[in-house]
Amino acid sequence: MATTTTNLLSWEAFEKLPDDGMHHEVIEGELIILPPPKSRHSIVASNVADALRVFKERGLGRVLLEAGYKLSENPPTWIQPDVSLLGAERIDRTAADGYFTGAPELAVEVASPSESAPDLERKVDALLAGGSHAVWVIYPALRKARVFLRDGTSYSRGINDKLSLPDLLPDWELPVSKLFDE
Repeated sequence: MATTTTNLLSWEAFEKLPDDGMHHEVIEGELIILPPPKSRHSIVASNVADALRVFKERGLGRVLLEAGYKLSENPPTWIQPDVSLLGAERIDRTAADGYFTGAPELAVEVASPSESAPDLERKVDALLAGGSHAVWVIYPALRKARVFLRDGTSYSRGINDKLSLPDLLPDWELPVSKLFDE
């Protein structure tokens, strides 16, 4: 289960957290701690990343696993999506020892039993407010995906449907079933 703090955390305090093997994010100053992902979660995230490699192949940017994004310094908001697409120019503008600032073009979250619906919703809202074109939330147990767009719309895709990214990858589609290949 996700653990949250009731005292707001400063950006400086967040950067000083020890590496304890847990997944840390901070949303509007609230520290969120999640356990490391389990096998199905990792396989689904890997399947998503493999399917999105065309983004790099077309010279548009990179597919990143668990990259962190600094969305706001005050209040501190730093989110680490399971998979993300980041454009080439933004990668080039980021120092090797710096944080990516602003949200990725696409953020993908694989829902875990330890994450509550309100926690996922806060992440989605923060990523869209930070500039993401889209956020996908993948639900392995339900074998479906929910797509959230920056214009405020959202929709679900089931196992027999396809996902697309017309703004980022025209003429590309991904069968939802491929997300759950073992």
